[in-house]
Amino acid sequence: MTLYLALDTSTEEIAVGLGRFVVEGVHLIGEVNLDAPRASLTHLVPSIQGLVASADLEVRDIAAVIVGRGPGSFTGVRIGVATAKGIAQGLGVPLYGVGTLDAIAERFAGRDGLVGVLGDAMRREVYPALFRCVDGEVTRLTSHSVAAPAEVAEGWLDLDEPLVLAGNGLHKYADVFLSVLGDAATIAPETMWLPTGQAVLEAGWRTLSHMEQGDGDAAALLPIYTRLSDAEVNEKMLVGVETLAPASGVAGPAPEVRP
Repeated sequence: MTLYLALDTSTEEIAVGLGRFVVEGVHLIGEVNLDAPRASLTHLVPSIQGLVASADLEVRDIAAVIVGRGPGSFTGVRIGVATAKGIAQGLGVPLYGVGTLDAIAERFAGRDGLVGVLGDAMRREVYPALFRCVDGEVTRLTSHSVAAPAEVAEGWLDLDEPLVLAGNGLHKYADVFLSVLGDAATIAPETMWLPTGQAVLEAGWRTLSHMEQGDGDAAALLPIYTRLSDAEVNEKMLVGVETLAPASGVAGPAPEVRP
């Protein structure tokens, strides 16, 4: 069976997983989940090497790579995607991407109902994503976006349905969501707010089993930013250009172009 390496550094957590896919899901071989704020560049590769060695395997045994594409910390997303691309291209194996918020939602696959994941987007904003979990299936209901916490909370209030909240955006904005949603919202334990190596594997297994992945071309995989970086915004302001998302899709879905 194919040996998959999964990794994500879009949050303050380094998440690395090693496993194989079976019909029922993921056969986890091992994982490393390390709290390393602003230190993923230092600890990611050693974590991968240590995990592979602890399983009595070698890096060359890896047959496919799965990476969390964000959104999250711009630097963290770049580190994870660049490392995954390097490993995949070096080994000549496929590279697949999953959303970081999707991997967090996978941690709630065992419950039924709505799950709202809120990534910290800085600038007093969050990366919101809404999922429905039913009978072990996790389905994303919203596209990638960035918005003010109160705006997201008001939109989710209109659902008129209980939901569980997770994600590191809750460190700053839990009170906003609780004040708007009231008894409809339940805050998940903080230990469930970030992706894990196993969760990234499970998100990869789900997209592959549903035939939602591409051809595994490492060069074609793009990170998910949803918006321009501070440096890009400042540069465009200096030259008087509107701060639109680039057509490459690096900041999210590419805008539709009409003749």
